[in-house]
Amino acid sequence: MPKWEKMTVGDLCDTISNSYRGDDKEVVLINTSDVLEGKVLNHQVVENKNLKGQFKKTFKENDILYSEIRPANKRYAFVDFSDTDNYIASTKLMVLRPRMDVIRPRFLFSFLSSKSVLEELQQLAETRSGTFPQITFSSELAPTPINVPDLETQDRIVGILGVIERKISMNAEINKNLEQQAQAIFKAWFVDFEPFNEEMPSDWIIGTVDDLGTEIICGKTPLTKKKEYYGGNTPFITIPDMHGCVYNVSTERYLSAAGVALQPKKTLPPNTVCVSCIGTAGLVNLVSEKSQSNQQINSIVPKEGISAYYIYLLMQTLSETINKLGQSGSTIVNLNKTQFGKIQVAIPSEQVLCNFDTLCKPLFEMILSNQKENIELANLRDALLPKLMSGELDVSDIDL
Repeated sequence: MPKWEKMTVGDLCDTISNSYRGDDKEVVLINTSDVLEGKVLNHQVVENKNLKGQFKKTFKENDILYSEIRPANKRYAFVDFSDTDNYIASTKLMVLRPRMDVIRPRFLFSFLSSKSVLEELQQLAETRSGTFPQITFSSELAPTPINVPDLETQDRIVGILGVIERKISMNAEINKNLEQQAQAIFKAWFVDFEPFNEEMPSDWIIGTVDDLGTEIICGKTPLTKKKEYYGGNTPFITIPDMHGCVYNVSTERYLSAAGVALQPKKTLPPNTVCVSCIGTAGLVNLVSEKSQSNQQINSIVPKEGISAYYIYLLMQTLSETINKLGQSGSTIVNLNKTQFGKIQVAIPSEQVLCNFDTLCKPLFEMILSNQKENIELANLRDALLPKLMSGELDVSDIDL
């Protein structure tokens, strides 16, 4: 059996605050909202002279980006790429640099992204500042205890977890490709009009978003002080749940039967199209099961004969329009239900939409299946993680 040593996170890594000093023409800004569950999702490229004040920190391959704000939101990423010379992270992202002589970066990352650690840090953050839960490296993260085996055992543990992580990544890549296929079909049919001699057919109409659905539902948040409204089985969709996915298959919070019954007209049936219209506007998701959402989201319940997949892809193309309409001179985007419903859209004939739906349905069904499998894989990983990290499971005979 390998020997495990009791240490702290502060023993195993340094927090890096090196400021960017490069002369690149363009730089890539990474904010807390650009990282999620291990990956860098977005890359905001700007001219070097247009740097925002909160973007200062440099980072490199094998560093860990870890949000100081609300650990439970899973805003963290492992830097698995080397071309980082012109990347700059927000000051709200800790840049953690593992000490490679004692810790494998992936081992430390697995520990920091484990459910138990995130829950503990979230509790500490709320104790420190309930209205704006936040942690610091020195006060909350560095003192966190961790059991550390020898490097060979770390490699075995990382290898076991890597098998699961690679399958999750593979499913995510497949889904990305499937969505790109659907987007390409949408563009060919409804932007370039390739099947229609490159012009819009005369039986199509120009209508509004209101015309796409039986109704548009603006969500509502049940009183959070009433604990009996939460903790059930009905997904409660908020903007953080909408990043990086096609379907909402998992949410941070769930409503109880009492919470759902409080506002039954806010229930969204499967294949409803959710669009964020306040704050981070223009995110689009499909509902996978009966759900409700908060007031930052307007949701289109498709009319019979109008493909949910058409609406989903159409809303993606309107992201910039939604942002512009919602700004109204304010720094915070706020597009209300009435304004959203009046946005002009093209509505193809029912036969064309039926043909499009038939073509795209297998793509979206596979996307949903892969997303559900990834939830199961993540649950398996989360169940194995504490047993592996504590030494409860002996990996000395495992050769990967």
